[in-house]
Amino acid sequence: MTPRIRAFLTDESGVTAIEYGILAAAMAAAIGVIFGDGSPFIVALKNRFAEIGDQISGKKDSAQ
Repeated sequence: MTPRIRAFLTDESGVTAIEYGILAAAMAAAIGVIFGDGSPFIVALKNRFAEIGDQISGKKDSAQ
């Protein structure tokens, strides 16, 4: 029985899959924070596109 336990404890197959899973979860969390509703990045992006749209339609003075 000891060789089986030793083989189980030294077996590293599947470790890479677990590492990729942890990496994917971390990236999903980061993307959620960056692109989530109300994030500073999204707010700034929406404001900039609104400014560009206003300048194109002539609603604001475009001389800046």
